Amino acid sequence: MKYQRFKEQDIIDKTQDMIRLLVSRQSDSFMKQLDGSFVQIGDYDPLLIQNGPGHVSPGPLSPDPLIPEPEVSEAISQEEYAVVSHERCLWVICGCFSITAYMDGRLLSASKIVFTFVWRQAGERLLLVHANMSHSRPQARNNGGLADAGKSLVNVPAQPLSAEPETKMSLRDLNGKIHYIFPAEILYIKSDNKICHIFTAESAFPVRITLHRLYRPPFLLIHRSYLVNRNYVREICRYQATLLNGIQIPIGKEKYMEIKKALSC
Repeated sequence: MKYQRFKEQDIIDKTQDMIRLLVSRQSDSFMKQLDGSFVQIGDYDPLLIQNGPGHVSPGPLSPDPLIPEPEVSEAISQEEYAVVSHERCLWVICGCFSITAYMDGRLLSASKIVFTFVWRQAGERLLLVHANMSHSRPQARNNGGLADAGKSLVNVPAQPLSAEPETKMSLRDLNGKIHYIFPAEILYIKSDNKICHIFTAESAFPVRITLHRLYRPPFLLIHRSYLVNRNYVREICRYQATLLNGIQIPIGKEKYMEIKKALSC
């Protein structure tokens, strides 16, 4: 298969497009560009917001249906993007942008969003594997109209985008310390009898638990003693997987073709 050669500017343009899809809540177009093991963390996700065009909703200002509701709009500015890593088919890009909400031309709130995206090249496509987006709490500004009407701005209610949002794992190590960690933060897990060693980019710790109980997306069971986060696999060969940080993990002979197929999807 011939792969398209993406440049840094392509990654920046793709990220910029995805952010605009997010902010404008074009969920269908956004979903089509996600990897099958996509994970999102952070406290900013416009797609979780229902029944409103903006971060904030003014609520009904008048019971009279003939009086039009104020129009809420949003604008993106002060965008910064930087590709920080490229390993084989994975790209990591970080940046920030400001988002402001307006009602009838008056500024309602402003937030600065910081983000990290991980893209995976699949043939001639780029698929979003991971998104971490967070923002400072919006500061609502009152310009007189809403207060005079006796109304206040309220946050639009949110609900999970999927039925199974990623939750943190609670793991107690052999010293009694409890680690709260997202599966996406784990590089790989090694099992030694009934002790599993959890490896992240920053640390490693042992937990008394079976490998089977930790088996879930985005992990692949590449060996009877190893779970590997598929998003950190740089390359495989018979019978070994190399992670982005250079760590090499054995692949079971009977699992090689299965793992090769899973990583190609």
